[in-house]
Order: sequence, then structure tokens, then C-alpha cells
Amino acid sequence: MRVLRYARLGAVLLLITTACSTPAAQQPSGDCGGVAGFTCTTLRVPLDHSQPSGKTLDLAVAVADNADAPRGVLLMLTGGPGQPGVPLLARVRTYLDPAVLREYRLVMYDQRGTGSSGINCPELQAAVGGSDFLTPPADAVQACADRLGSSRDFYGTPDTVEDIELLRQLLKQERLTLDGTSYGSFTAAQYGLKYPDHVQSLVLDSVVPHGGIDPFGVDLMAATGKILAGNCRRDPACTTDPVADLAWLVQHGELDGAPLNGTSLMESLSILSLNSVNPTLKGIPMMLSKARTGDTAGLKELFQETSSKGLGFDELSAGLHLVTLCSDLRFPWGTSAAPPAARSAPLEKAVSALSPTRLHPYDVRTARNQLMIEGCRLWPATRASAYPASQELLPRTLLLHGGNDLFCPPEWADWEKAHARQATLVVVPGSGHGVQSSRQDPMGRNEVRAFLLG
Repeated sequence: MRVLRYARLGAVLLLITTACSTPAAQQPSGDCGGVAGFTCTTLRVPLDHSQPSGKTLDLAVAVADNADAPRGVLLMLTGGPGQPGVPLLARVRTYLDPAVLREYRLVMYDQRGTGSSGINCPELQAAVGGSDFLTPPADAVQACADRLGSSRDFYGTPDTVEDIELLRQLLKQERLTLDGTSYGSFTAAQYGLKYPDHVQSLVLDSVVPHGGIDPFGVDLMAATGKILAGNCRRDPACTTDPVADLAWLVQHGELDGAPLNGTSLMESLSILSLNSVNPTLKGIPMMLSKARTGDTAGLKELFQETSSKGLGFDELSAGLHLVTLCSDLRFPWGTSAAPPAARSAPLEKAVSALSPTRLHPYDVRTARNQLMIEGCRLWPATRASAYPASQELLPRTLLLHGGNDLFCPPEWADWEKAHARQATLVVVPGSGHGVQSSRQDPMGRNEVRAFLLG
């Protein structure tokens, strides 16, 4: 679940920090890290919202200076979980329509656990970087959990929702408009469920359904085959079977004498589908076909270009990523509150029930070994995220989905539409993950403009 996570592949990150010592104290400079027209602020929030007088966290906030914007605040939410917001301010401004920036007061902030003062678990960061899929080493998972200690109970999405509510109060806004991509869409929807009266409208891009996802990734694996096959049918130059070739590589492929694995292939192909990388998936069928016949040069280059292991914790925190997923998701063993010793038996029972046909072109091993399953199986008992009783999203909502998105399958956007009272779903053919940020196709940006200004 990510948004703009690989901005370094298409743009330079601007790392912006604040040095405020008092809650919500504005920086006197009048700008924010060199981005003209914005002021940096610190939002001080309780680590545990049930204990307001206890330990606190300082979250960096960037606020546009047009305080008199006629349509109020537009809060942009980044993804991961684990990605900060303020460093991406300059990039977000490049794809938001100028009319939107005039009509709304743009706000971005570093969600708890992200940014330069966020969670840094060096061993885990080195092993998986910002990956959604790579299998984390057991010792790296334990070292991260030990580093966080009891504070790991307070990094679920509901904690972030309460931070957003405090941010709304700081900004003195009765209602917010929220625009979130990938995990940011999940966060925005959760705020909309908890505080519908404080939401003007929602833009949910590359939707992660607010009802949660299957940690095995079954929907995503099934969608991969459909997307690859569909692209091949529409491309006269495609004369191979990319689905069969990918399935063969998952089972039998080797690279430099070592066996390939499904999680690495899922990682690289999904990153490739980012709109900042190669959303058309051009050249992928030929690359897969060559790799199957022993020419792995293209596959090796793909792995090098899309590796998430080089991401620093201030770009996307692997520690925050794991603790949030473990707190938020529901597993075969129940929630993150289940004792680790009681997790293996229900997990293996669920693995034995997986359908290889449904997982194709990936396999059961891929589902069993990926980060959300193996990382959270190893994670210590943690307070599980609690969600609002009502699961119908009430605010006016625009849903955007890219037809080539290999992170978020189309079924997720369909589910969200079915569970939202006032939702419009727009599917952009040929687009990948992060529809409104696409440089190739303005359709997503145009839809956002029409929705926000309509």
C-alpha cells in the first residue's frame, strides 16, 4: 500500500524539517523548506490519545498561506504506511490543478512514525526497505519490536485518525476535504467513517478498501494475471504469454544461480506499475519471455531499478510500515493481540486452504512468505486497531483506479464503491498506481479538478 513511494525514480525528494518546541508554533520564515507560499508548523499529539497528558509526538505540518481559500482545507495524505507528507509537498503541487490550489488551502503533514523524527529500525530497513512483499528476517523484526517497546501499541491507523482530528481543530476548520492515495485512501476513509460531519468530500486514489484486505494478497495475485494478459491482447507487438512466463519463473526461475521467488517478482512488477515508473508495462512480456529462456539481463536490470531496499527510514519507515500493518489487519490467527505462540497453527491451516488456481501466476509459497504474513506472525502481541461500527462511507467521494495497477486490484475499488453512499468510480485505462499523479494521462487530474471544483 503505497503512494509516491518511489518518487526518487521520477523526482527529487525535498526533505523538510521543523524545529518548533511548542505545540502548533508557526515557523517565522514564512515559507516551508524553500517551497514558497507555505508555512511549517508542528502539531503536538499524544502518543496515546486516551492519555492526553502523557508522552507526546511532534508532527511536521506544511500549510499553504492562503488562509482565506473559499473552499477550505484540502488535506493530502501520503501512503505506505510509512511515508511522510511534508517532503513531498513540492511534487504534489506539480500535479494539483492551479485552480484547486487557489480554491483550497493545501495542507500536508508527516503522519506519526514517519519523516526524519520517525521510526528507525536499521536492521529491518536494510532488509526490506519500503517493500510490501519481501520476507523480513526474524531477527530484524524482533529488533524493531524491541526498539519500539510498549509504544508499538500506538501506531495503528485509528491513532492517525485522531491526529487528523487534532489537526482539523488546529486549523480551525469545521470540515476537511481529504485526498489520499493507496494507504492514504484507507486513512482518509477511516477518518470519514469516524468523523463524517467533519468531512466535506473525499478523493480516494488507488483504493485500499476501508474494510481491510487479505494479508495473503490473493486478490492482487489473481489481478496480476488478468492485467498482464489484457495488456498483451491490446498490444500487437506482444506475441508471447506473459502470464505463463511469469508462472514458470515463480516456480523454476533462477538469477545468478539462485532460485527466484514470487515475492521479489511481485515487488518489482508492482513498483513498475507506479505512474512515475512504467504504468503501461511496456517491454514486460518480452522481458519475462527472455528470462524464461535463460536471458535474465532484463530481469536483473528490473530488480536493480525497482529495489526498495535502498529507501531510508525518512523516505518510508519499514518499522512504521510493519507495526501499522500488524495492528490494522486481520489474520488467520485473529488480530495482533493474539499471542505469537498461538499464531502458527491457524496460519498453516489457512495456507493449506489456499487455492493455487486463484493465486496463479504466483503460488502458495509466495502468499505464505510475504511481509504482511511472515512479518506480522513474528511481531509481538500489540493492541489491535479498532474501527467504527458503521462501515458505510457517507461523504461525497471520488474513487480513482488505474487499469494497470499491480498494487491495488480493481476489486478493491469496486468494494469501496459498494460501501460508500455517494461514490463515483472512475477507472483510467492504461494508468498505474497513483492515478492523479500520472504525467502520461491527465484524465485522473481532470477528474479530481472537476470533482473538487464542481
